[in-house]
Amino acid sequence: MDSLSSDRARIAESTAKTRQLVESAEAESERAKVAIQRYQDGCTIVVAVSSPKDLATLSKGEPVLDRITKNPLPEGTVVCDINGSTAVLKSNSQGVPVADDFAFTGNRELALSLVKKIHGAKVFYNTPEK
Repeated sequence: MDSLSSDRARIAESTAKTRQLVESAEAESERAKVAIQRYQDGCTIVVAVSSPKDLATLSKGEPVLDRITKNPLPEGTVVCDINGSTAVLKSNSQGVPVADDFAFTGNRELALSLVKKIHGAKVFYNTPEK
């Protein structure tokens, strides 16, 4: 009897894990569609503050600054990076617009195509360091 109940428990646990994986994959797929749409709509690609020729990576909760004025971009701005991450700038508790509402697509070609649309721009991708 114990064997049967432990088998049922393992099956229930396995089923729950499978369901969670499927739901997670579906959510990722929906976020990828959002990210693709953001790139197609012309999101603002982020560059390094210190060197506008270097592409930067988005970080959750960090402001995205105008490279000339060094002021944060306005709330509601859709930003993206070369890695396929997109975000919408939303005000934090101090009222500063920061990267939030992330969506990611693994389609790096889409990100590169956005960079290529910036005629005459010469930008470089540096592998992020940890």
